[in-house]
Amino acid sequence: MMDIDLDGNDLYEKLIHFDEVKQLQVKLTVNTFRGVEYLALRKYYQDFYTEEWMPSKEGITVALGLENSKNLFIALAEIMSLAESREVIESAFGDIIKDLYQK
Repeated sequence: MMDIDLDGNDLYEKLIHFDEVKQLQVKLTVNTFRGVEYLALRKYYQDFYTEEWMPSKEGITVALGLENSKNLFIALAEIMSLAESREVIESAFGDIIKDLYQK
């Protein structure tokens, strides 16, 4: 489990997508609010005056609990297995893939 940051700073941040033409980013962040950890996937835009990256209203935030994390991981593994060959995915996620295909 990550340390709780009561100041509201991001505990984790990962750039997922960058569109240089539109000056748009999509970031995945983990932060806290009132002692609860949240995972957010949000679009960011570059402010014209300050040139800082600012969060837009477009995105989603969910509580970062075990159930939400598990469901997100399973969904991403399923997407990857559809996009890539089964052999490549099995080398990295063998146990999870076996469970998915046995359902």
